[in-house]
Amino acid sequence: MLTIKYIKLKEKIKYRRAQPEEAQKYRVLRLESLQKYPMSFGSRFEQQQQQAKLSFEKLIEEAHPEKFIIGAFHREQLIGICGFARFADERCRHRGEIIQMYVQPNYQGKNIGFHLLKTSINEAFKISDLEQIELEVISKLTTANRIYQKAGFQECGLKRNFYKQNGEYFDLKTMVLYRNEIV
Repeated sequence: MLTIKYIKLKEKIKYRRAQPEEAQKYRVLRLESLQKYPMSFGSRFEQQQQQAKLSFEKLIEEAHPEKFIIGAFHREQLIGICGFARFADERCRHRGEIIQMYVQPNYQGKNIGFHLLKTSINEAFKISDLEQIELEVISKLTTANRIYQKAGFQECGLKRNFYKQNGEYFDLKTMVLYRNEIV
């Protein structure tokens, strides 16, 4: 059984873009997320840990302006991540997506995920011609779904039986937030 020690926060959590020198911190946290919550992500821990560099690790090092990771930092320790990527296809450049949302278990339940998401939304909408942000989430992940709805995302599609593990099916919900509907 996993025992989680919740941390009392005396210092303020800082939310900002991960810097090039923090790419390795990102890698450690990303692999942790995949290992602890395998059904929450499309990527698999076993495959990702074998890569010399994760895709966002490279983007962080390059300080890519339209694909970034917002980090939650407590005492300079990276404790949460939320990624954003603008679509590359010219026909879809008005859109982007939230990916890789994760907060370490002992920091959960403190609104950190919500603030990570809001910071990511605000940073993404600094891109002048970006009109909408999308995301995908497993329907059974009630906490994640609540955070996304609280931030203003609305369901716009459902892929039934998207994943199947140990005979159990998992639906994948698609959600969207339009620039003119920010809460």
